[in-house]
Amino acid sequence: MKRLFWALAAALMMFAPAALAQTAQEITDTCTLSAVGKKTLGRMTDGQYQTYWASSSGSYAYVEIEAEESVGGLYVQFYEDIAALEVQTTDDAGAWRTVAVSGGSFLNEYIALDAGTETVRIRPKDGKGRLFIAELHVFGEGDAPDWVQQWEAPLDKADLLALAAHPDDELLFLGGTIPYYAGEMGKAVQVAYLVPTMPYRRLELLDGLWLCGVRNYPILGHFPDQFQLTLKGMYAQKGWSRESVYRFVAEVYRACRPDVVVTQDVNGEYGHGAHRAAADAAQAAIALAADENDQEKMTHSEPWQVKKLYLHLYEQNPVKMDWRKPLAAFGGQTAFDLTSRAFECHISQQRTDYHVEDFGPYDNSKFGLAYSAVGEDVQKDDFFENLE
Repeated sequence: MKRLFWALAAALMMFAPAALAQTAQEITDTCTLSAVGKKTLGRMTDGQYQTYWASSSGSYAYVEIEAEESVGGLYVQFYEDIAALEVQTTDDAGAWRTVAVSGGSFLNEYIALDAGTETVRIRPKDGKGRLFIAELHVFGEGDAPDWVQQWEAPLDKADLLALAAHPDDELLFLGGTIPYYAGEMGKAVQVAYLVPTMPYRRLELLDGLWLCGVRNYPILGHFPDQFQLTLKGMYAQKGWSRESVYRFVAEVYRACRPDVVVTQDVNGEYGHGAHRAAADAAQAAIALAADENDQEKMTHSEPWQVKKLYLHLYEQNPVKMDWRKPLAAFGGQTAFDLTSRAFECHISQQRTDYHVEDFGPYDNSKFGLAYSAVGEDVQKDDFFENLE
């Protein structure tokens, strides 16, 4: 009997943390923020990614937070320049001491704090540099809510790479690819973009990817946001040489080592040159990334062989995806539902004429197998056919 008692007691102790865990409540509205440049402090709590607060430099680059209850976590969304942060509290003598440090790797950073203090401040690590903060959220005690993004580093081994020209192209033209494979099928999905566009659009894309089940931070290219109707014209633009685009995509292949790549239309959907470049480079980079003689020129020197490449609207070896099936991972919502909701996260793009559509001229359920090292598809309804 004693043996049974202690076994039950041990089991209860094991489950106690899970049972006691609670979701933290946001307490930002009850906090008082102070900093040099206080006239613009409200921009950090206005819910608008297009506005931001910029700190002074040096010893004045900080935000002090006075809460009415114990602070359990801070969620910082940087406008553009990512900064490693120190979170400080005061000791018994009133001196500031550092209690947590963020990595400084992502635009969205969540920093969990030990409970017990109502006064905290954030500043750049070692007190150097400036802060550019779009949004700041303060939480009480407990676990961060699911909507708070806690990103992991980009994958070094992906099952699938979704390559897009701009933020939101991965939704408009690749359809339910990301929520279906990342969320429902549990595949390791990496997303990469050629054009990072404006800072606030990067925050929008992070919201959309998180909603779709992606947890590894996207790879953002460096190509300027320009428009041309032809591929030749695109590659003639400043910063858009054919060689540099090919090289970037090949580096992405080697960095995340995808088995399957899905990208845009060779004709650029509605003719956009950057979309054309994504499709063109996706094809050319397969040989480039696999070339064992091209190791010294790339940051990632280990060659990688992509197994399959799918292009949106590609007419050869056509594949028709069904984004309307209920997904258990998302409570019965479909990949189409998730993609539509994710596009709504791109608030700045809601006045455009583009919508998530699995019909019409930009039907995002239509793809074609442009390259395969594992044979042609037969079922033609799964990007991983012949790989599993």
